[in-house]
Amino acid sequence: MRSENKKSRSGSFTEAARRAQIIEAAIRTVNELGYARASLAEIARRAKTSKSVLSYHFDGKEELLEQVVAHVFEDAGQRVVDAVEAESTWAGKLAAYIRAEFAYMRTNRDPMRAATEILISHRDEQGVPLYLKSGDDDTALLETIIEQGCRAGEFAAVDARIAAITVTHAIDGALTRSQSHPATDLVAYEREVVRLMLRALGAEAADG
Repeated sequence: MRSENKKSRSGSFTEAARRAQIIEAAIRTVNELGYARASLAEIARRAKTSKSVLSYHFDGKEELLEQVVAHVFEDAGQRVVDAVEAESTWAGKLAAYIRAEFAYMRTNRDPMRAATEILISHRDEQGVPLYLKSGDDDTALLETIIEQGCRAGEFAAVDARIAAITVTHAIDGALTRSQSHPATDLVAYEREVVRLMLRALGAEAADG
């Protein structure tokens, strides 16, 4: 738990900028050295600062790397929300959701690669990896889109939760594929996932 003193210091623009700089350095370190070797000393070196400055902002490597994951997925999540809200139909919202996820993958490859490695490698005090600690909130927006699309008659009747998990796994599979095969055409991949998901829900014609 961060101390109250540290929390109060993190509110200024300067402190927020410093934290962002450290997070960017952590992303570079994880990508260059791997999770196990991404020490505070290495992160501080890339941030062109000292370990004491890192300790001022974060309670150790564990919290810093957890904040990397939070930063990346909060950023991606906001872009998805913005894209979804710009659409007026439920089929359009689902297509926008998928496209926004792929767009973030394409334009933020390094942050996504680091966040993925941390999710797989980082464990909490009980030894549980971060990727196993995801909750219902992770698919809440998708479930809402699909459930409301079903009610509006835009989608066939389905279990919204199962459908949302299926869409999420399709997107995660694209991320894994693009990281193991960097030449993967994510634009074509995105187009195919949108087409397949809309078709599965009986709304392929809604994809413009």
